[in-house]
Amino acid sequence: MFRNAIKILKIFGIDVELDISWFLVFFLFSYTLSRHYYPQVLPETEDTIHWILGISTTILVFISVLIHELAHSLMAIKEGIPINKITLFIFGGVAQMKKEPELPAAELKITVVGPLSSLVLSAMFGIIYLVLPRGIPISEGVWFLARMNLLVGILNLIPAFPLDGGRLLRAFLWLWKGNLLNATRIAVLAGSYFAFFAMGIGFVMLFMAGTVWGLWYIFLGWLLYQAGQSSYSQVALKESLSGIKVKDVMSEQVQVVNIGMSIEELIEEFYRYKFGAFPVMEDSNLKGLITMNRLKDIPKSQWARTEVGEVMVPLEHCLIVHPDSEAVEAMMKMASEGAGRALVVQEDRLTGILSNTDMMRVIKIKTMFGSLD
Repeated sequence: MFRNAIKILKIFGIDVELDISWFLVFFLFSYTLSRHYYPQVLPETEDTIHWILGISTTILVFISVLIHELAHSLMAIKEGIPINKITLFIFGGVAQMKKEPELPAAELKITVVGPLSSLVLSAMFGIIYLVLPRGIPISEGVWFLARMNLLVGILNLIPAFPLDGGRLLRAFLWLWKGNLLNATRIAVLAGSYFAFFAMGIGFVMLFMAGTVWGLWYIFLGWLLYQAGQSSYSQVALKESLSGIKVKDVMSEQVQVVNIGMSIEELIEEFYRYKFGAFPVMEDSNLKGLITMNRLKDIPKSQWARTEVGEVMVPLEHCLIVHPDSEAVEAMMKMASEGAGRALVVQEDRLTGILSNTDMMRVIKIKTMFGSLD
């Protein structure tokens, strides 16, 4: 997700990115405001003013979305949950947490501040609107922002997981019943009902009213349904693998290669051991990781002259996990960073390697045979 994103700034130590889809919605939103909304509410104003208002209002809408996601992020950091980044995309924004809250109270705090920030922004813009003269361009722009933030705040409170309202529902159920998986199942079920309701409205709008806006409702409903199912699967996986450590899953018999080995010699090692990657050592010190993909652009004529150390992934850019870490957390981290494997290190010493294959093998065993307890 969000592979094609552009970093635009860092705020409070959090990277903020624009997904490619953001530019599409920015254009459509600006165009709609400039050519349809503002000409209706300000019919005697020049088109240039309409465009200035449309573009500036769209920018402020996304700044409002950013504030909403920053509220989530700063509360998450306060609760001890690191934030990877915030990404603005076609449907608004998302704060990507490195892990899920471990307590229902933490999820309540993290979730509620998002809609609350939107409602506070709505009130602020509403107060500004009240003190401005009526009928001027800025006044209409402020009034639109007040209503838009109110809409965002209210829609996010709909109890449909994974919207903020659905997360609040899950947090209350989790707090009440003490069972995260069951709370997630109920919240996702509520979200599914809402998703199918939205898709039903979309089909009615499309085939009975003849408006293409029905496609938007269908798409949003389907996206909400898929997001809910994915979230439930992740929680179910985490619950089923709870208690399994990286050291229980990792491959301990690790074949390493020397940093000074030539690519020609390395390719022989790939043929010999059938591995997709090797940790790279210099004497007894771990220096990095070399994968087959790192070799694909090296001409065969240079294999004998090129050393592993020249093309390896340096240790500071490798994914490193501790043997006592939760295996499922390591797997989620690998997935979020697009890494096929992680180096298992304890006290600066390589103790194993964890791959997606190792994790899939454990998941298959757990699925077929369950727990030994």
